[in-house]
Amino acid sequence: MKLEVICVDDDEFMLKAIGRVFRCLRPEWQVLLIPEPLQWKTQWKSSGFGEPAIFISDLLMPKKKGDELLGEVKKYFPEAVRVLLTGDTSADIPKRAHDFAHFVLPKPFTQYDFERLFVSAERLHKMPFNGACRKKLGLLAGLPILPNAVRELQQVIASPDCDVRLMAEVISHEPALTARVFQIANSSYFGFRRVTDSLPEAIGRLGATLLETIALSLLAHIPYKRVSPSQQKRISEKALKTASVARMFAKNLQFSRRDQDKVFIATILTAIGRLLVIEEGAAEDQVRDFLGLQETFEDHHVVAAYLLILWGYEIETGELILNQNKVHFSSENEAERLGSTIALATLTEPLETEEQFEQLALQLPEQISAMLMDLMPQLLEAGPNFFE
Repeated sequence: MKLEVICVDDDEFMLKAIGRVFRCLRPEWQVLLIPEPLQWKTQWKSSGFGEPAIFISDLLMPKKKGDELLGEVKKYFPEAVRVLLTGDTSADIPKRAHDFAHFVLPKPFTQYDFERLFVSAERLHKMPFNGACRKKLGLLAGLPILPNAVRELQQVIASPDCDVRLMAEVISHEPALTARVFQIANSSYFGFRRVTDSLPEAIGRLGATLLETIALSLLAHIPYKRVSPSQQKRISEKALKTASVARMFAKNLQFSRRDQDKVFIATILTAIGRLLVIEEGAAEDQVRDFLGLQETFEDHHVVAAYLLILWGYEIETGELILNQNKVHFSSENEAERLGSTIALATLTEPLETEEQFEQLALQLPEQISAMLMDLMPQLLEAGPNFFE
């Protein structure tokens, strides 16, 4: 895959350093380095480049700041992945960058920072979104940016000497995240009968993949204006319950641990897509088609898949999110089979009586029906107080 990239920075030494990173990591890509922010359009037009896949801008430039420049780029190249480079590492930067940038990268940067960006851009281009859908996605307001705590956790997980104690050290500075980890790790739906009060043990139960997902779902900065705090909490808690049940179904169907984790990830993070469509003006019962993103998919699934790919998740996870709207266990498509566990968990989430479970079981294949009835007592016992 050969992508075109534009980078604007008034510091020519920084531009040269960025150019070296591209030559090292993606020598086949075309990169336009622009030192004059006021002339970026003129230089782009004379370069022969098409619409860039990635647009990078420094934040602090004397003639035009990066936030203003990326705001222009958002309108001019809505499909481009927009990246803000900054030496300001304060927690406030991701909160302020949500309306114009997809990524905030530190200065000085590392090759790891750029590799994650490159992989995300490549995967995004492989997703089954048409041009009109991509433009609408690029114009969405308030897309969450990964906070520094999540980036730090990702770097620790990616390091060759990573272990549970290092991960515990990172998340111990986030009380809400620590509480959520214990809450999930001690849930009977994860199959552990003994309660643990050891953070490293709790992390060991979940694994690095789920830990990163839980951190994303809890810490991603979303500047809600239309979504109330109570609404956000209710939707997030419902997603957590549904994700845990879906993972339990996947485990009982003897899916691999990796597939079980993918089911959990897709379900819990779909809630962010739902919340963002509501933030765009939809009522809760309109999230499927309010934005009209692409006929073959539901809006909140498209937004969630788009975000996950931007955040570095694999294409398989994005496809799973797009295929979680129907129970189709006999499908030859792996994403549809895995998505069926989410669809089934979504159907069971509101059920409160044995009669309701029995009525649902009648509509399912024999193996799935038997599994549901076996698990019914456990699901009914938890009821609405799933994690209490």
